[in-house]
Amino acid sequence: MKNPVELTVSILIHDDFSHIYNALESLEATTKALLKVYIVINKGKQDDIEKLQQTYPQYTYIINETPMGFAGNHNQVMQLVDTPFIALLNDDIKIHASALDTMVNYLKSNPIVGLVGPRLEYDDGTQQTSVYSDPSLFRMIYKISGLGRFTHQKSRLRQVLMQMGVGRLFKASSLKADMPTQSVDVIKGAVMILRREVFEKIGGMDETTLSYGEEIDWHLRIRQAGWQVTYVGEATVTHYGTGQAMGQLRGWQIIEDRRAILNYYLKHKPRWQILIIRSAIVFFHGFQTLRTFIMDHSQWRSHFATFKLGLLWSRSPA
Repeated sequence: MKNPVELTVSILIHDDFSHIYNALESLEATTKALLKVYIVINKGKQDDIEKLQQTYPQYTYIINETPMGFAGNHNQVMQLVDTPFIALLNDDIKIHASALDTMVNYLKSNPIVGLVGPRLEYDDGTQQTSVYSDPSLFRMIYKISGLGRFTHQKSRLRQVLMQMGVGRLFKASSLKADMPTQSVDVIKGAVMILRREVFEKIGGMDETTLSYGEEIDWHLRIRQAGWQVTYVGEATVTHYGTGQAMGQLRGWQIIEDRRAILNYYLKHKPRWQILIIRSAIVFFHGFQTLRTFIMDHSQWRSHFATFKLGLLWSRSPA
């Protein structure tokens, strides 16, 4: 009797096909579980799409007519899934030996866990931030201020703070190194595996933003529904994306990042905290609007749009 497929993989491509072949090669070489794979092409040249389809004809392709955000792309796949587990993957990854199998087995052995993620590494083998704490007011203001660029994930200052154990002082999971397997607040969205039951009961990720912050809201809702979100330290994946890790958000990325923060606070926090977040966005991006208008004209429109977002933007009615 043929074994049933138990894991569906959703993997996204947005215009850059330079990583996808390595990602799929590692997926096939390291995973024993029977797979159903969806490759979502959010944007791409026809020649690149056809080459990929010819190389991997066994997979199912979803080619968007109109590009969607991170949440929308994965949500459309989760609506099609009939397997007990779903892996949501970036394309800029390399899966290490048995990483997906290890996480699936952890879910099988721990029915209270709704979603898991692995240890993420940079391509030099050093650990990448893999988990986060729920966003505190202090840390969000620090981020909005722009000071976060001095403690980005690969900065020397951040490494010193982690060695000093500052993560324990501020209860910030992102500042803790070499964590063992444990329940956490938020898994970084580059690699996540969840139970289909989670999606069926609480729905998918919030599609309000194009990118940034979807997992923070989603993982909170998962935990509020009674499941745990767990970091599985025995599973390892190399993640090549470093733009966000290096604090290099520019243009639309700044706008979407700040919208994600404000969206989270509008959904989950009291009015007085929302007012503080709005004020921080208005103050700091108002200042950046003036500064970049004079010194870096290419960026002032993004800061001005973010300034207006802080003043005026509200969530659409559900």
